[in-house]
Amino acid sequence: MAVLALALFSIGTAPPACAAPGAGDRHGCDATPAAASAQAQARREAFDAAMRAHGIPGAQLIHTRDGISEAYCHGVLNARAAATVGDDTVFQAASLSKVVAAYIALRLVDAGKLDLDKPLWDYWQSPRTRDNPLARQVTTRMVLAHTSGLPNWQISPSNPAIDGTPLESRFAPGEHYAYSGEGFYLLQRTLEHITGSSWNALASREVFSRFDMPSSSYLTDPAMRARNATGHGKDGTPAAERVFGWENTAWTLVSNAHDYDNFIHKALYRGEGLRPATHALLFTPASDADDPASPGPADAFIAWGLGVGLQDADGRRLAWHWGDNPGFKAFFMLDPASGESLVLFTNSENGPAAYKQVLRAFMGPGSYPAVDWSSAQD
Repeated sequence: MAVLALALFSIGTAPPACAAPGAGDRHGCDATPAAASAQAQARREAFDAAMRAHGIPGAQLIHTRDGISEAYCHGVLNARAAATVGDDTVFQAASLSKVVAAYIALRLVDAGKLDLDKPLWDYWQSPRTRDNPLARQVTTRMVLAHTSGLPNWQISPSNPAIDGTPLESRFAPGEHYAYSGEGFYLLQRTLEHITGSSWNALASREVFSRFDMPSSSYLTDPAMRARNATGHGKDGTPAAERVFGWENTAWTLVSNAHDYDNFIHKALYRGEGLRPATHALLFTPASDADDPASPGPADAFIAWGLGVGLQDADGRRLAWHWGDNPGFKAFFMLDPASGESLVLFTNSENGPAAYKQVLRAFMGPGSYPAVDWSSAQD
């Protein structure tokens, strides 16, 4: 049932070692080149084997190293249909949404519209934090470093009542790390107030149009329905279609490997649109990422910058994030020093089981404790 395609392409040069992809360079996933290198073919086979071994119906992957990118497509959009994953297939990016939000926030910091250490309450008096003195102290820096003290979710983020549900703090802001989707949603609502734009319009202006991301949106686009991958349970059963009728920067981004790879290289690696000092905040630890509620052996290798995870292991620092929506799992890693990166989208609950196998096949041997760490988060 699985169909796999590979494309190889040069993406030029950029300081210090690896270029960002250029427009038009990513539309080759649907066609295998006549003569791929033996190493590329081996990686192709390893990717195919990993997807098959873990029962993943469909996936996209782009790996970039030394100015060369390899784009892969695997399998089908829906296990009960014949349409195969192609270059323009779109997946739920889940919490990879948050990294885009971090970039937008840093852009507004550079524009003088946002102070990292000023309480969000001073910009917008959210009714959700009105009666919570601790929540009124939360700053942008705390949100991006996951030290806001807010829960991951006070109420299901798909519940329309979310905007009327008061937020309860788990601990004092800045006290320690605890992953929070609510923090990012509060930041989103604040930035919408500051800019006067809806979140999707703001993201389109600051990110999607800037970095050649035509298939990305925080809202479900009916015109792209035929391109949408379907999520699957662990047993391979397709899930019901989910429509994102309102934006939530913590989890509703729909994208694909082409678009997100452009974001990784242009926004994160090269820091386009950011001042150098602001760009550096992405890769500078702002939190030790140790949540007392979920301690684990991988904690020693993980910290958090302003928007991305930081893994220090095997003599190498890698920036990363994971995405976990029902039926969809996503993951990326970036070497901020060399520009080597990998982004993977899957339409299966089984995606995380394949992460280490894929990372070792493409980015080399290693322990990759970020995978273990993310699996331990609630």
